[in-house]
Amino acid sequence: MPETVHELRLMGPFRLLCGGSALQLPYGVARLVAALAIMGAMSRSQAAGLLWPDRTEQQALSNLRTTLSRLSRKTRDIVESGGDVLSLSEGTGVDVEMLTRWINDTIYGVDSSDGELTGPPADVDRPLLAGWSDDWVIDSRERLRMLTAQALQTAAARLLSLGRPAEALPYGLAAVQTEPWSESANRTLLEIHARRGDPSSALRQYEKFSRILFRELGVPPAQDIVAAIQQLYPFGTGRVKAG
Repeated sequence: MPETVHELRLMGPFRLLCGGSALQLPYGVARLVAALAIMGAMSRSQAAGLLWPDRTEQQALSNLRTTLSRLSRKTRDIVESGGDVLSLSEGTGVDVEMLTRWINDTIYGVDSSDGELTGPPADVDRPLLAGWSDDWVIDSRERLRMLTAQALQTAAARLLSLGRPAEALPYGLAAVQTEPWSESANRTLLEIHARRGDPSSALRQYEKFSRILFRELGVPPAQDIVAAIQQLYPFGTGRVKAG
């Protein structure tokens, strides 16, 4: 495996580190580097079309040549050109790749009998390329958010099924933070609180979720979520009617 020369961090704001020190790139250059990290190797015409969709092909290719020239003045060993194909160098470590590996291992990996799980990367709760509004960034951000939430739910449910609600709690909280309107994530978190013997936290989460659903969609929680709270509070309380 090649030695890591650069570290590219895309969770949160764009950051490029070389030897632990930040390397500042112009926004247009950073867009190219980020696109290659997220989308993978591309032909020059593909990269140009992705980054400058409102330009003619010739204009977009001209912009790409200018961008590559500006990048070469900053560093020459982050983007490789093999004929017509552009790609990140193998010596560039990318945080999104670490997160994607964790997601795949958690969702698709073989369940271990003892429920041992590798914790998610530190920036799991940060949005991909925060503040960027390119269509390809928005699409990639949403896809990554959904997969992250699913992996967190999977981890929480796995630990819960093994009778380890205290260990499931951080995953359940992170899943709801990532996807606050998800009924499945909130259902899992309510069960975690209940299994931990903490009905007051379950009720607070239920009421918070109810407010979010009503504000965003104008609907109440699903009946199975209501039923879960009614089991904890059979005589009713606040927003919850007696079961």
